[in-house]
Amino acid sequence: MYYKNASFLVAGLQKSGYASACLLLEKGAKVHVYDRRKSELVVKNKQKLIELGAIYVENYEQAVDFCDVLVISPGVPIDSDICKLFRANGKRIIGETELGFLNVTTPIIAVTGTNGKTTVCNMIHKALKEANISSILAGNVGTPLTQKYNEVNGKDACVLEVSSFQLETTYLFCPHVSVVLNITPDHLDRHYSLENYALVKSKAVIPLKESEYAVLNYDDELVRDFARLTRAKIYYFSTKEVVSGAYLKDGSVYFNDEELFLEEELSLKETHNVSNALATVCVLKALNVSNENIKKALCNFKGVRHRFEEVRTVNGVNFINDSKSTNEASAIKAIENLKTPTVLILGGADKGLDYTELFTAVKNSTFVKQTVITGECSNLMLGYACKVGLDNVTTVKGFENAVKTAYRLSSNGDTVLLSPATSSFDEFKDFEERGDRFVEIVNLLE
Repeated sequence: MYYKNASFLVAGLQKSGYASACLLLEKGAKVHVYDRRKSELVVKNKQKLIELGAIYVENYEQAVDFCDVLVISPGVPIDSDICKLFRANGKRIIGETELGFLNVTTPIIAVTGTNGKTTVCNMIHKALKEANISSILAGNVGTPLTQKYNEVNGKDACVLEVSSFQLETTYLFCPHVSVVLNITPDHLDRHYSLENYALVKSKAVIPLKESEYAVLNYDDELVRDFARLTRAKIYYFSTKEVVSGAYLKDGSVYFNDEELFLEEELSLKETHNVSNALATVCVLKALNVSNENIKKALCNFKGVRHRFEEVRTVNGVNFINDSKSTNEASAIKAIENLKTPTVLILGGADKGLDYTELFTAVKNSTFVKQTVITGECSNLMLGYACKVGLDNVTTVKGFENAVKTAYRLSSNGDTVLLSPATSSFDEFKDFEERGDRFVEIVNLLE
């Protein structure tokens, strides 16, 4: 793409949109920007971009006449009115991830899936550092690829967390290694069905060529089937079967018949984290990382913030921050790993999910003794709790009230677990802000 001859409209001016506009301006493109929201960040970014040479447009309906390409942030759905208008006028639509990819020369390791993306990205990143391979983390893990592209091009590898919202607008995106961890119902308010959601996730592997690698979860039937969609070399990972790739056998972690280390040596021993470690092994083997460095990195990995993170013990009550649990499957995994009587905090923004399986897991849990529900979808969740006959459920207004109520319902030796099973956008800008607020509230408890 010859940027100096193209005119762009960047829609959405939070982190991703701002970074995209800055990249385009740096490339010498004519950049128009649009965002009707009045949040402090949007207003601040809009002013900065105008100072850098961008042109703010009040009406995107008029911008379609003089803009060649629409660049959208992950928060802008592909079926939004602005996208429909540009598509109807034969204009190109790309997302921030695609724009970043087109300007990066460093090999990309892309990680997607419903759950575990951030953990696996950090596992890979740490192992590469152990092997003296310079890498950078970007994408959905926190920093847009378009913001980091200059820094990325000075590294040996870029570990990129990619969400379904980002994959939705990729067409040429072709990483060196693509990892698909799992697919369970999520974001159905945006993707409408599990089939559509899986189709979007498959875009992580479809463009791959014979020289690339697809790392697929053999234990997930939907993901396993992606192998037929790509020409890439396939490495599977499995906690149940011996596969071509990484697997468990007789209490050890193997890769293609080669024993690497004992499963009990892993620092994170939960079933889903063992699966995450196996996926990481496949990636590292594709990058020719030594067995010694693989073992060292994975057996010393301590996890990531907001993912089953122990916060503090107050009067014998242990508080765990699992704010990154933004869907049903993630919360169920957290529940399955409980070992003490627990008060569970659920709720947040509605994502159009069916919570029957979640509340069935809560009801059948040996350890969940009380459930506190809060947030925009509290009434919806309460309905599902009643549907499965769950007792000991309390609904409260406000996140702080939910944390304090959970504390009051707990006793010495109990756990209070924040594992919301929903997104945070009803009260917070993201799961990190929600998790940070949880930590703040807990640290003030006496």
